[in-house]
Amino acid sequence: MPNKHAKLDDMKEKLQDAKRAAHKPNASDREKADAKLLEQEVAAARLKARRPAKKNEKPASEDDKLDKALRDSFPGSDPVSFVEAAPKARDKKK
Repeated sequence: MPNKHAKLDDMKEKLQDAKRAAHKPNASDREKADAKLLEQEVAAARLKARRPAKKNEKPASEDDKLDKALRDSFPGSDPVSFVEAAPKARDKKK
């Protein structure tokens, strides 16, 4: 897929610019961190570009991704209950 490689080339150019900015004598910590982050993104993009595309699998739409995330987080997505537990029988006698 040529699109993967075009994106990778753009990322490489951004990485070179970020490295130049990070190696200047007055470079900030943020510029250095940005360069490291871009290095990681380029490495991930390289691995993704090498990975063969699956033939029968359609790309997931945004709705499919959101549905999957909701299913994966279901126990944590239950609404909070404000109902208190019923008192025990011996608590009623007092």
